[in-house]
Parts: sequence; structure tokens; C-alpha cells
Amino acid sequence: LPTFVRRWETYLRDAKRDKDPVFMPWHMFAELAEESFTLQAPAVCEAILRAGPWDIHPRVAAMFESPPANFIEVIDRYAQLLTLVASEAETEVEEQQESSKQSTREPAALQLREVMFGPKSPCSVPDEGIVHTETYFDTNTCTALWKLQGEVDRWLIGPELPQGDAEQPQGHADWPPGYALILEDRPTPCTPRIFLRGNILTQGDEVPRRFLQILSLTDRKPFANGSGRLELAESITDHNNPLTARVIVNRVWTQHFGSGLVTTPSDFGLRSQPPSHPKLLDWLTSWFIDHGWSLKELHKLVVTSAAFRRSSLGPADTAELARALQVDPDNRLLWRMNPRRLTFEQFRDSMLASTGELKLQTGGKPADLFDVSNSRRTLYGLVDRQFFPAVLRVFDSANPDLHVAKRNQTIVPQQALFFLNHPLVLQRARQLSAVCSDEADMNRAVVRMFGRVLQREPTEDELQDALQILGQSSGEAPTLRLTAADWTYGYGEYQDARQQVESFHQLPHFTGQSWQGGVKWPDNKLGWVQLTATGGHPGNTRATACVRRWTAPRDMTVRVDSNLRHEVAAGDGVRAFVVGSRAGLLASAKVHQSSATLNVDTIQVSRGDTIEFIVDIDRILNSDQFLWKATITELESQSATVWDSEADFPIDYVEKLGPLDQLAQILFCSNEFLFVD
Repeated sequence: LPTFVRRWETYLRDAKRDKDPVFMPWHMFAELAEESFTLQAPAVCEAILRAGPWDIHPRVAAMFESPPANFIEVIDRYAQLLTLVASEAETEVEEQQESSKQSTREPAALQLREVMFGPKSPCSVPDEGIVHTETYFDTNTCTALWKLQGEVDRWLIGPELPQGDAEQPQGHADWPPGYALILEDRPTPCTPRIFLRGNILTQGDEVPRRFLQILSLTDRKPFANGSGRLELAESITDHNNPLTARVIVNRVWTQHFGSGLVTTPSDFGLRSQPPSHPKLLDWLTSWFIDHGWSLKELHKLVVTSAAFRRSSLGPADTAELARALQVDPDNRLLWRMNPRRLTFEQFRDSMLASTGELKLQTGGKPADLFDVSNSRRTLYGLVDRQFFPAVLRVFDSANPDLHVAKRNQTIVPQQALFFLNHPLVLQRARQLSAVCSDEADMNRAVVRMFGRVLQREPTEDELQDALQILGQSSGEAPTLRLTAADWTYGYGEYQDARQQVESFHQLPHFTGQSWQGGVKWPDNKLGWVQLTATGGHPGNTRATACVRRWTAPRDMTVRVDSNLRHEVAAGDGVRAFVVGSRAGLLASAKVHQSSATLNVDTIQVSRGDTIEFIVDIDRILNSDQFLWKATITELESQSATVWDSEADFPIDYVEKLGPLDQLAQILFCSNEFLFVD
């Protein structure tokens, strides 16, 4: 495989540099020109035989008692020797297993074995994951290894321990093991090389691992321990390095003031703007290093400073304020505090804290930020770089695919629409309303809500405005028909022999217009099965027929009237059945670009009995959408009830906020809540 060829190239290059006794003859013959190889080979052989065992390995020298005819023959002789060495090693291992004796091989013999089995051997596959070693195997082997790796990964990301359990249950084989991701150096780190014109196959000079020249003293030396990561970290945080501590201090300052002492947090180069307060930056950097690089102490120093505690209104004196606006209108000299809007992460956590829902537990897997049940801090939100939520983009969240030194702050209409309509805000408003509504007095409820959201009591004018909002009507939701509760929408398989539906299950997802298998239609698991107010579509097979089930609320006699239509010429149509839980098959039909009437004149039912309207595919799945309206009419009753499959279908309506909910939403939308001022 090409990977082994490249490893041999690297190994032979290093052997030449280190004057390896095993491959010294190889390089001596490799330097001979092809046209003069036969004439010069005897002289090379004489030089090999005259060399001492410390210069050329004795067994290698013995191979060249007679001169080779060309370099191909040199390669063949090495191949024969290394094959023999491998065979000897295998035989010795077998003998040791039988006799339990330790190897007593001489250093010269071990030197040859290092070529085949040593840690630097170009013949061995590194002891690493398949993601790093798949180029060492053929396609079939790679496929098998990836399948095994997939099983390991699925086990590792299996179910977590239930919350509150401190320890793993004894003897429970299904719990995943405790594990952590670590970074470990290879036993033999490779030396990087320059790729000429970016091509990995055309490699140039080696690049020793060492610190940046521009930030180093004159005696810059290559890293000597392993991969050099530890030495690199020590060099980055060395007190003689003028850059690292300044960057950290400037980023902390940016976090608290909205703008850094250097306005380009990731660019301290010659083309960036100079610091607004160079002496302050130098002093903070020295203070930070002297206090052990403690970020906690640095944050404390900044937030307790006079600069941080200044008012955003500026000086109280009018003349002084006018002079400040004239001299420094952009407030680079920090004569006042700049109001800053909360980031998405901050205002989401603030809303959850206001409602009392915020969970402060640490660790664990990330979760969907917009899941109704997720009330953990936004720090633990799932960020999928391939499917990055549009809401996060609206609020200028950092692109996870790019280096973003500083977030932009934009004001766009979508942000206002988010606070007016998004379920995250509406649910928090309802939750806050529920928390505060236990107050008997509405005045106390308003005061409590202000305290939770704005951390203060309302002014007299604000209290009166809030009470006026609470006095308004919230509107009424559409009235649902009482008969709608007797219908169920699901899927199953109709059994001709038993004249019943086998394994009925309710459809799990309602879109507002239809019941179906999931958010997307067709669903990955249940396929095309769907039920609407006027009809639907059966599933991909007869095992997933769509079933509209009516359940009798009391003992009575009813009549069933229904009309089924299939309008599309493609495909072979659908099969339909009307089935009673006690009577069995009541009516059936097969329709293809036609219609059928499926009526039942009278049927006596008891409370809990069902009548099911079932549709499945005929022989093939193709254009099987259908229309089917059914009514069930109660007979022999003065107040005859009628169940209508279309009129009783669920109504998708917007649940309006109540007065106290609206007040909570207003407070969440206020600048006082959304800005640090």
C-alpha cells in the first residue's frame, strides 16, 4: 500500500542521516549511477567488508561478499535478509511459549529485528484508531474495522445514568463505561516537513518543532521532549512572552466593556490599531502574571473598578458632559459605561432564572436549546455545525466553522419577531405568569414579576400601566366539538382472517393539518402513512395501513355513512375496510380512480367498542392518496348525536397569552431586561 511505501521512504532517509549500520550499504549502492553500477559495485563491496561491525551490521556485510549486478539485486538481498529475520523471530517466539524461557539474543540480532518489529518500524501499523490507520488496510478490512468501531461508539454514547443516581447499578451490563477523551503523544513523534506547493508527495526540508522566532530569544532551540506540546505551552505562557497575557487581559476587558483596549482581540500586529490605554494594558498584564494567571482574580479586579461602575449617563455636570461628548464621542476613554445588549446565551439563561426553571447542574451531554424540557444553562446547548439553528444566526452568535474574535451586534426585525412569537419566549412568559399568579392581590403579583425580571419594584406609573394590561381581555380560543374526543388516529395491519387490525398504534406527530409519523413526511420509520380531516395516505406496506378509529362513549345503536374516493390514474388504487371491534368486517371496497359507498345501516355498540376506517395499499405503493368522509349517527335517541370525521378533526389554533402572560412577555422584551446598563 502507498502508506507503507511513504513510511519506508522516511525510514530510509532517517537511516541515512543517522548512519544506521543496517542500511549503510543500501545508501552506498544507491549513490552509484545506473550506467556505471557494475564497474563500481566491487569497490563498494570491498569498502563494506573492510568496515567495522559498529559501522555496518555483520549480517548485512555478509550479503555483499559478491558484488550485485544492479540496485534491484541490492533490494532483493535486503528483502531476503529481512524475511529470514522475521521467520527467525516467529520461531523463537513459539519456542519461548513452549519452554517459558527469556530471549538471550545479542544486540546485533536485536538491531535487525528493530527494523521489522521496533516502534519505528515502517512495517508495523500504528496502535491508533481506525480513523488514523485506515490507509494501512485494503477496502474490505477497512469496512470491517469501521463496523466494529461503530459498535464501540454506539455503546459509548448509550444511555446515561438517571439523574440523581450517584453510582452505576451493580451488575447492569447496559450502562456505558466511564470514559474521557484525552490527547496522548505517539511513542515516536514524526518530524514535520514542508510540502512543496502544498503537495504531500513532494516534501521539502524538515521543520524542527520549536517556538515562534519573532517571540523567542536569540538562543531558540528545538523542542526535545516528545511531541513538544508541553514545551510549546510553557513557551506560550512564559513571562518573557509579551503577547499571551496581553491577549487574555484584553479579551476579559472586551467581555466586560464591549470593546477592548485593543479593538482587534485576535490581532496585535503592526497593522492593528494601538491600545487606547497602553499603560493600563501593561499594568493589567503585569498584575495578571503576578497573581498567578488567575482569571477569577482578574474578573474581580475589573468589575470592582471605578471604570466598570460608572453610569451610562455620564457626568452629572452639564458642561463636563458636553466637553466629554466633544473630546471623545465614541467613549474610547471610558468616561461613561456603554450599554450592551445581552447575547442570546445570556438572555436565555436570564429568562430561565426569572421563572425559576434554570438548572445549575454541571457536566453531561449537550441538549437541544429549543427543546421544551431543556432548562439547563445555554452553555450545555447542542451546537450542530452542519445544521446551525437560524435563531442563533439572527442574534449574531458566532459561526462555529470560523474563528470569530468578536461578535457583531445587529438590530433586525427578526429579533423582535422572535420575542413576539417564538415558543421559547411564550413558554417562559406563561411559566413566569404561573409562578406569580398565586398572589391573591394583582398589585403584589405585578411587584413580584418586576422583581423577578428587572430586579426592582415598579414605579407608580408602571404599576398603573401593568394593572391596565391585566384588565384587558385575552380573547377566547375556538370551541372544540365534544364529539372530537371520540376519534383516534393511528396505523396498523388489517388481518383478513381475523377481520381486525393487528397492533394498532397512534400516529406520533400532529402538524396542525395532519397526523403522521414525524416532522418530515414521508417519515423515515413509518413512511407515507398520514391522516387528514378529509382523507389521507396509507403507509408503504400493508403493515402500516392508516386507521381512523371511533370509540363508542356509551351503549347505543348507530348508523355509518361514508364515501371513499381515489382520483389519481397512476398506481393500482387502495383497499378500504370498515371494521367493528365485535362485529368484525362491516364493509369493504377497492377503489382506483373511482369512488365507493361504505355504509352500515345499523350496528349496536357498547361503551368502549370501536369502529375503524382502514385504508392500505393494494399491491404496489404508487399515488395512494384518498378522500374519505364518514359520519356516525346515533339512532333511537331524542337528542341524536352525529360524529363527523371532517368536522371532528383536531383544530390547529394559536393559544393566546392571558393578561398576566402578556405582561411577562412585555418585561422580557424591554430594553431594561435585554441590556446591561
